[in-house]
Amino acid sequence: MKKTHCLKLIDGTFSAADAENVISTLISSKINYHSIESFSNKERFNKDTAHNERRIEELKEAREYLDLIIKRAKQYNRNLVIESYINIGWE
Repeated sequence: MKKTHCLKLIDGTFSAADAENVISTLISSKINYHSIESFSNKERFNKDTAHNERRIEELKEAREYLDLIIKRAKQYNRNLVIESYINIGWE
């Protein structure tokens, strides 16, 4: 994919609790998207859902890893700096 646009989605310093909320909301939304897409493809079109299922597992693993980082930030009463970008292009 040739990158044509780069947009900054998240850019800031957050308390551990706020970072947890931002990250949890983002990842939960992505998991929900893939769950609905998988269900729809399976039920309506009898399509292979391996990509969606694999992506859900990757997102769950990412959430577990980020939960450890947030837990550590809470232990040490630290803020977290979060920057998140999305690259959009055409195939």
